[in-house]
Amino acid sequence: MHFLLKSILPCLISSVVWAQNNRHEISLNAYYDRVNHGYIKFQGLQKQNLLYKGAPSFQINYNYNINQIISVGSGIGYSRRGFVTENTDYVSTYIQVPLRIGVELYQNRYMQIISYGGGYIGIPLSDSKTIKDNYFSTSGEDKKTDVGLESGVNVVFKLSDNYHISFIPRFQFGLSNIYQEYYYEKRRNIAFSVGIGVIRKI
Repeated sequence: MHFLLKSILPCLISSVVWAQNNRHEISLNAYYDRVNHGYIKFQGLQKQNLLYKGAPSFQINYNYNINQIISVGSGIGYSRRGFVTENTDYVSTYIQVPLRIGVELYQNRYMQIISYGGGYIGIPLSDSKTIKDNYFSTSGEDKKTDVGLESGVNVVFKLSDNYHISFIPRFQFGLSNIYQEYYYEKRRNIAFSVGIGVIRKI
């Protein structure tokens, strides 16, 4: 009995301390995104060459640690999406709200690696199309909500017990048809991102 108490008591104390101090996290993330459109078209039609372009995005996130391995989170942010052709630059902006679940893969005294996945909804703010040669820009009239999937890895470096910084590779794949120039095609947002973040544990 004495042996069991000596073995179990430190674990219980550790769990209580962890539960009190590490349940909640707030983070501020900034991303550099390589954005483009996934292309859906009828069979037999020629696909237009859509080029990647660079764009910024920002998010404020809240994470709740269910236990030492699993966490859930959401947030709110600004994202810029679109694509480029040889003579046209298409831009759309969104208020983006993610919903994620994370699983810890590794942790030591200095770092933590968390894999996460989930989805997002993008509430449209604006969209425009610019003809490069003529420097002529028009505003879009049909702003569409963007819904998609998201996955990534959060590599966290511990500065102190309460403050961490993170490196975040991320991929977003849109499911919504958010741009349609012709009746036979559909386009959806895709983005490859690299981000950095500052985390405050509460």
